[in-house]
Amino acid sequence: MDLGFERTDALLAFLDNPERDLRVVQVVGTNGKGTTAIALASALEELGFSAGAYLSPHVLSYTERVVIHGEYVTEEKFAAAMGSAIESADGNNVPATQFELLTAGALKIFQNAGLDFAVMEAGLGARHDATTTAAPEMVVLTNVDLDHTAILGNTIEDIAQEKLASLGSAETLVLGTEDRRVVEIARRECHRTNTSLLLSAEKPDAQASPGLSGYAAHNVSVGIRAAEVLAEARLDAEARALVERRVAGKLPARFERYGVNGVPVVVDGGHNPAGLEAALGALHAAYGDRPLGVVFGVLKDKDIVGMLSRLSEEAHLLVLTRPDNERAADPEWVEREYGPLDLGGRRALVETDAGGALAAAVAEMEAVDGVVLVTGSLYTGRQILPKLRGLA
Repeated sequence: MDLGFERTDALLAFLDNPERDLRVVQVVGTNGKGTTAIALASALEELGFSAGAYLSPHVLSYTERVVIHGEYVTEEKFAAAMGSAIESADGNNVPATQFELLTAGALKIFQNAGLDFAVMEAGLGARHDATTTAAPEMVVLTNVDLDHTAILGNTIEDIAQEKLASLGSAETLVLGTEDRRVVEIARRECHRTNTSLLLSAEKPDAQASPGLSGYAAHNVSVGIRAAEVLAEARLDAEARALVERRVAGKLPARFERYGVNGVPVVVDGGHNPAGLEAALGALHAAYGDRPLGVVFGVLKDKDIVGMLSRLSEEAHLLVLTRPDNERAADPEWVEREYGPLDLGGRRALVETDAGGALAAAVAEMEAVDGVVLVTGSLYTGRQILPKLRGLA
């Protein structure tokens, strides 16, 4: 990670500034950015525009980062565009980071496809994020919670300030949260930058959103509202339902459901306390109070204490494992350092291999008609999903 705009600005210039041929929307926030971005791009297409979405991180394939017309870009197109970005960086001595290369390459893909809109999910905050260099005309803020505090700040107010730092070029801010602290800062920043503020925290009807968890349905609603503002038109009920169906199940490890030996298994990133709380709420809505077995793998820089404390109130079985990432917290270290307990007071099991962790959780939940949640990080999902897709 190396924050700042200089390298991305230079790289985009060497690629003939593809962002200038696109109308750019930036999606920022702590949780739900990917779902919101996918919904926004899909809604724009229903409203008569061509649109693509740039997402991060990927779970199973790099191609998950670039979506055009609702489909992941092909490996061939992805490799060609990213190869061009890499060659431009190397040939002009631009020491770009991976995220900067991906951002520039995605914008080039969107330009080559002749799209009207590029919906760009920010990687971290906005003040120094590579996506901000594309000068978005609209910013969508999904929500603000404590995450990446070492970089973005230790309070909701500080983090909101960082996530709204790209308002200089934007004409409109769409706000997907009713948190009064965030709303107050948004009003102040919109006044300072002469940006129009639209509050879009309406609660969708869960019954009208089949296949979507409650929090995902809300994020879809925010994305649709942003698209309607850009298009100056409204989606009818049929088109809205079509967008919801397209979003449901599109992103790996976002409340993705499977069955193993008759046991429901849900994979959801839940990489911070707020995300975990949303996943637990959706789990209860779908499965009631059935016993819960949790497979938990987390990165070292996350709020491990906060997540484990919440799981100790919910998990009938807690199995610690290792996510597929160089920043992964060693599960044996997590067990020694925090001594997490399940709901019945048992210490957590440690199973470094994700397949073994899943098998242990499924075996115990099978005996009690329970449910398994795989969470803590999208990279835990990366470990588990190939196994699930082979079993399902």
